[in-house]
Formats: sequence, structure tokens, C-alpha cells
Amino acid sequence: MGRKKQARVRMRCERCRRPAPVDLRSKAAEGWNGKWEAGSLAFVLCPVCQTSAESAEAEINAAALTVGTEDGGKFMADPVLCLTGTLAEPGTVLYGHDHLQRIAQTGQAVELTLIEQMPPATRCVPMAGGVMVYPPRPPS
Repeated sequence: MGRKKQARVRMRCERCRRPAPVDLRSKAAEGWNGKWEAGSLAFVLCPVCQTSAESAEAEINAAALTVGTEDGGKFMADPVLCLTGTLAEPGTVLYGHDHLQRIAQTGQAVELTLIEQMPPATRCVPMAGGVMVYPPRPPS
């Protein structure tokens, strides 16, 4: 029996309801801005509807993402849980304490990305919409 393909709902601008590009990472989506809440993309704004402050915030977030990846980091979108151990033997929680609290309260771990057995020297730096993960650098 075949699996039913899940339909992807096309997002619309929160203010004017203009349809957003299907692929929000594409060239067509340039200038669109999204708002992340509780690890999910809550809504998007088209370039026309954004305030100058919202546009500036998006530019700052994009620059931080560029700098982070150029410095050897890898961006992981929320919700994500980064552990030095495993789920059974967690070790240290490097990122995702808030997600663990939400799971404890609701009993739901919807679409949570779990990254296990990270080296203890890994740095996890929170940023808009997720975390920048910097693996330890080998000694020079």
C-alpha cells in the first residue's frame, strides 16, 4: 500500500495575504521575512509589508548566519536538542533546555531534531530560528 503524500500548505504574507514562494530558500523568496515561534515558522511577511525595523532585523539575522557558517558552524533549525551523550544517557545538554521543558509539560516532541554524541567541546550558539553548532577544532 502506497503512502499518501502530505500536502504542503503554501504560506501567505501575514498582512496582505500575498502567496509566498513555494521554496522559501529560493531566489524568488529574496526579501521575504519569517517569524519563528516555539521552533516553527509562524508566519511570513512579503517585502512590501515589512517595516524598516523588520527588514533590518532580517538582514542582521542573515549576516549572523553567513558569519557563523564561514566560521565553521552549521545552522540547525529549531526545535533541536544537542547532547554530548544519547537520549538514554544524555550527558550534557548543549542546546535545547527550553524544548525539554516543553516536552515535559506537554508530553509531545513534535518534529524535534535530536543530535546525539556531540564532542564535549562543541559550542552551540542560539540564534533566530535555531542554533549554530560549532564542532571543536583540531589542535593546530
